[in-house]
Amino acid sequence: MKRNGEAGFTLISVIMAVVILSVGILALGRSQAMLVRAQATGAQRDVALGIARNYIEEIRSRTAIPVSEGSVAVDETGTAVAGAHYRRSLTIADLGNDLYQATCNVTYPRGPQPVQIVTLIYR
Repeated sequence: MKRNGEAGFTLISVIMAVVILSVGILALGRSQAMLVRAQATGAQRDVALGIARNYIEEIRSRTAIPVSEGSVAVDETGTAVAGAHYRRSLTIADLGNDLYQATCNVTYPRGPQPVQIVTLIYR
């Protein structure tokens, strides 16, 4: 027996609400995963930048004429270690009149492009 003033939710409206809620929760989970990945990549980029800064300062403090160096695997502290996740290279350009341009590149895991620091050295 059906009464005329009776109000409530139909099965279709409940299913639609559950579907909309599920899509929202899935979107939230995906954005959370992307945020965690971006944070990890940012942290690795910061480490790579620290490696490049420290190595450029080390090159600047040397008294000898700087020379280019090939790619070397380094750990998070910049120490050369075989199989490490970071790779450091140094390119020196002689600009004349005892002036050199030093470019340090450090690649890092999942990095789209290396961190690069350029400085001038006068000897």
